[in-house]
Amino acid sequence: MKKKLLFIGLLSLLCCWVTSCYDDSELRERLDKLEEVTVASINQQLSALQSSVNLLVETDNSLKNTITLLEGSDRVQQSQLDSLIAKEAELALQIASVQTTISTLQGWVDERLQSYVTSEDFNTQLLVIQDSINAVSGRTSAQFASIQEQLNLINAQIAKLFATLEIIFEAAEEITYTPGTEVVVSYTLINTDEKTKVECMPDAGWMAVVTPTSAEAGTITVTTPSTGGEGKVIVFVGSTTNTIMRFLYFVEGMQADEDRYRFIGSWPQSATQPNGSLCGGELSSVLSKTSGRTYGAGENHMGSAFQKDHRATAEEMEWLADYTAKPEKMDGFSKWMTRRVTLYPFEKPLPADCNQHSIGDCNTVSTLATMAYLYPRFIQSIITQVSDKEFQVKMFDPDGKRIIVGVDNKVLCTNESAIAQMTGKSSRITWATILEKAIMKWLYVFRPGAELGGFGAEGMTPLFTGDGRSFAVSPGKCTPEELKLFVTVSLQHGLIVNGGFNKQGLKLGNHETITAHGHSFFMANDPNALFAIRNPWGQGSDDHVMQCYDADHAPSGYDGSIPSTIDLRIISPGIASLYYDGPAQPYEIPTW
Repeated sequence: MKKKLLFIGLLSLLCCWVTSCYDDSELRERLDKLEEVTVASINQQLSALQSSVNLLVETDNSLKNTITLLEGSDRVQQSQLDSLIAKEAELALQIASVQTTISTLQGWVDERLQSYVTSEDFNTQLLVIQDSINAVSGRTSAQFASIQEQLNLINAQIAKLFATLEIIFEAAEEITYTPGTEVVVSYTLINTDEKTKVECMPDAGWMAVVTPTSAEAGTITVTTPSTGGEGKVIVFVGSTTNTIMRFLYFVEGMQADEDRYRFIGSWPQSATQPNGSLCGGELSSVLSKTSGRTYGAGENHMGSAFQKDHRATAEEMEWLADYTAKPEKMDGFSKWMTRRVTLYPFEKPLPADCNQHSIGDCNTVSTLATMAYLYPRFIQSIITQVSDKEFQVKMFDPDGKRIIVGVDNKVLCTNESAIAQMTGKSSRITWATILEKAIMKWLYVFRPGAELGGFGAEGMTPLFTGDGRSFAVSPGKCTPEELKLFVTVSLQHGLIVNGGFNKQGLKLGNHETITAHGHSFFMANDPNALFAIRNPWGQGSDDHVMQCYDADHAPSGYDGSIPSTIDLRIISPGIASLYYDGPAQPYEIPTW
C-alpha cells in the first residue's frame, strides 16, 4: 500500500508539473490508460469474489438434491435426515450473507467509480476502493473457510449414509474343489459397524464355519461332501441399518495346490519339546535327537532361510516371467547354449533324470531326485511346456506367494561347451535341467550374488513346495535302528530325506562315501539293508544307488560303520504332499 501511495503521489506531482507546461496531451493519454488498467484490476477482484460465491451456491444446490434423494431412501433414519436439512439451511444462510456482502460492495464500487471528477479525485477514490475490497476479501475469506469446513462435515455424513455394506471374497466366482476336502475362503467387509455379523447357510451335505479375524475380515471354512457335485453357501451380512446376501458357488474339480494345502505346524520346534503328531507319532521316540529347525513362530511358511531375501520389483517380476531372460553368470559359468529338451525320457520324472556335472549343486540335484522318487506327478504339475523352446515353472517367492518363472531351452555350459547343469542320462536336457534353471533365475532376483553351489536342500525345496519346515539329525546321534526309523518313517509319510557322510572313502559296494556332498535317501532294495542312498553323480548302471547296512548285516564290500557317519536333513514336502501316492517303495532303477 505504501508503494501505491508513493506511486500515486509521484503521479500527482507529475500531473501538476505537466499542467504548468505548454502541452499535457501525451501525459493525459497515459493517465487515462492507467485509469483503465486500474479499474480493470478492481473489476477482476470483484468478479473473483462473485465466482467464489457462485461456486458455493452450486455446491449448495447439489447438496439439496442429494438430501432430496436421501428422503426416498430406507437406509436413512428421519433424525439423520432432519440433521442434514438443518445443517444445509444454516449453510445456505451463510452463503446468502456472503452474497449480500459482495453485492453491496459491487454496487458501492460502481457508484464510487462513476462519481469522481478530476484525476486527482480519481486517485483518492481508487485508494478508498482498494482498501474496501481488501477489507471485504479478508472477512469473506474467513467465511469461505468456515463454509467449506461445514461442507466437508456434511459430505462426510452423507457419504456414510450412502455407503453400502459389502463383503468381498478372495475367491473366484466359481470355486473349484476336491470332494471331501476343506476350502477356506477369506473375506473382507466394507462399511461395517460395531454390530456387523457374518453368517452362512450351506446346501445339504455341506458345512460352513465363519471365523472372524477382525471387525472387517475373516474366513469361511467350507467342508465339501465326499460325493462331490455342485453346491453353494449363502452368506448373510447384517449391520445396524442393512442386511445383504451373497453366494459362494462350488464346482467339483481340482483346486490349485496352494489352496488345497493346509499348513499345520506339526513339526518338532526344538529337541527338548518333541511334537508327537509328526508322522502320526511314529517318530516320537527319537525326536529328542533332532536339531537345526528352519521354521519358527512368527515366520511365514517359507521358514527362516527366506526372511532376509530381497523382495522383487515389478520390473524384476517381468524379468522372471521372460522366457529369454537369464542370469549373466552362475557358479563361475556364463556360456548359454541351445539344446533340445526331452522333459520326461522315462515317461515320468525319475531320480535317473538328475545327474550332477560341473556345478557344485549336489543338494539341488539330490533333492529333486527325491521329489521325483516320492511324487513324480507333482513335478509334472509345476512345469508347463508352452512350446518346444519355452517352459513355465510354478514357484514361490520369499513371502510364499505363487509366481511363474519363464525358462527357454538354453542351458548353462562350460567354456568347452559341455553342459554344466544337471541333466538326465546321456546328457539329455530333462525336467530337472529346466527346474534348475528356474532356480538360478530365482536366486538371481531374490538372493543376488547367491549360487547353486552350497545351496542347501532345506533352502531349495520351499521354492517349489511353499513350505520351509525341516529339521536335522547330526552324525553319531542315533543308533543304526534309530537312523533307519528316521529315514523309512519319513519316506513312508512323504517327507523328503537328504543327507551325507562326514567320513570319506568308506566302501558301499561298487561305490564309496564322499564328504561335503548331498545325497538322496530311498527305501532299501535289500530287506537286510537299513535304507538306500543315491549319489547325485548318477554313475554306473545302478544309477549310483548304494545300500546302507549296519555292522551286523553288512555283506562283503560294505562298511558296517557307515551309519554313524551319516547326517540327515528331513524336509516338509509342502504342497507336493498332495501328490504323494505312498507308501514309498524301493527305487526301481530304469534301463537307459
